[in-house]
Amino acid sequence: MFKRILAIVTVMSVAFATAPTMADWDPGDGHKMHYPQLPDLTPEGMDVLAGLAFEPVPQVKFLADDFRCTSTGPITDVHIWGSWLNDQFPPPPDQGTFVLGIYDDIPAGTGGLMHSRPGNLLWDLKFKPGEYIAREYANAPEQFYDPNLNQIIGTDTVVWQYNFFIDEATALIQEEGKIYWLAVANVDPNNDGMINTVDLAEAQGGINRFGWKTSGSEHFNDDAVYIDNDFPFGQLVDDIFPPQGAPAPGLPWQEMRYPLGHPFETQSIDLAFVITPEPATLALMALGTLAMLRRR
Repeated sequence: MFKRILAIVTVMSVAFATAPTMADWDPGDGHKMHYPQLPDLTPEGMDVLAGLAFEPVPQVKFLADDFRCTSTGPITDVHIWGSWLNDQFPPPPDQGTFVLGIYDDIPAGTGGLMHSRPGNLLWDLKFKPGEYIAREYANAPEQFYDPNLNQIIGTDTVVWQYNFFIDEATALIQEEGKIYWLAVANVDPNNDGMINTVDLAEAQGGINRFGWKTSGSEHFNDDAVYIDNDFPFGQLVDDIFPPQGAPAPGLPWQEMRYPLGHPFETQSIDLAFVITPEPATLALMALGTLAMLRRR
């Protein structure tokens, strides 16, 4: 019995010790959504602008894609893939401030629109540098797409994986079988704390423009969508994006399809992300097993 308890304690210790290193997600790791929407690393893959835009006015472009929950519980782990226009990116590992939001679903046909879209904002959070983990994931020659212009505006080759972790105490509790939407934007890529003339000059020069990568996996449900949020130019990021900083409900999300000239032209776009089990799950299982053994 002592050896069995010692073995469990060892496993538990390893689980706790390795929990922070479980930030990265790889194919074959766990998930709690319909299936992982892996990045399309072929030449047909694209990155879709998800952040600062200045045409025709200063704005932040949010993208969103839908998923089905397969396990009731808190959403504490979100992983996305993306790249930077022309590989002009801020120094890693901290590449700007991201805003994530989770919405419920408005089904297709509601309100006369033929595509589904985000409904009520259920949860959102701002992730500043140091509050997420980034890693270089792969290299792939791909195109960079601006849905407002409906044009390819450049290329990129470096694929990044971004890993976001949420305190369970403030996490959204998702319900098995329900459809939700994940929304993402990189709102302050150069980490200067403001959206100002520096950001404008960088954007116009093709620098520090983040794109959420398209998924090459089987298409799920409905098209990804985008929306533009206008904001007062020259303000602090924290003023523009406080809590509840993701787009408000009721705004006109637009569906996204591959542009003309693309091999998948007019087909639905999906985005690359996965929602996974909590990092502490293994450690908690070990604790439970140890408690059972001690009661024997």
